[in-house]
Amino acid sequence: MGIFDRVILTLYTFSLAFVSLGALLLALGWSKPMEGVQEVLLSSSGRVVLGMVATIFFGVSVRLLWFAFRRPQRYRAVVHQGDLGEVRITLEAVENLVQRVARGVQGVREVKPAVARGERGLEVYLRLWVAPDVNIPRLADLLRQEIRRYVEDVVGVEVVQVDLSVENITSENRRARVE
Repeated sequence: MGIFDRVILTLYTFSLAFVSLGALLLALGWSKPMEGVQEVLLSSSGRVVLGMVATIFFGVSVRLLWFAFRRPQRYRAVVHQGDLGEVRITLEAVENLVQRVARGVQGVREVKPAVARGERGLEVYLRLWVAPDVNIPRLADLLRQEIRRYVEDVVGVEVVQVDLSVENITSENRRARVE
């Protein structure tokens, strides 16, 4: 669900809460909201506006139901076409490869990779925790080269982008410790 759909869901929820509050006040005996609704229904412009609002709510309801019951994408995968057929390599498998390569580079304490399929090839995003004595620009160049070379050799798909975000500079190793 994208940001647009989240905004729509938020507005829809607030509107539904407002209508529910009005219904609750009606149930408790406050008749002013009902009088307002009757006035709107008696005017022709009020009926048009109410019809437009109802149409929008119906459309949003159908969209939200579609999101609730659609099947998730089965394969988030890279497809490599060979002579005898195709090979699907999941993006999670590529993320594991990237994590393995990045952890092998000296100075990297922890890495959290994300891999996306772009139009021209794979896009890799890394969140890193690095050692305090590391030269970050040199480390970034080394990581880009190693990840691009390794993924292209193993998976057979071009890596077009490797973005890094250094989240923390730490001397402790964030890997799980056995006590």
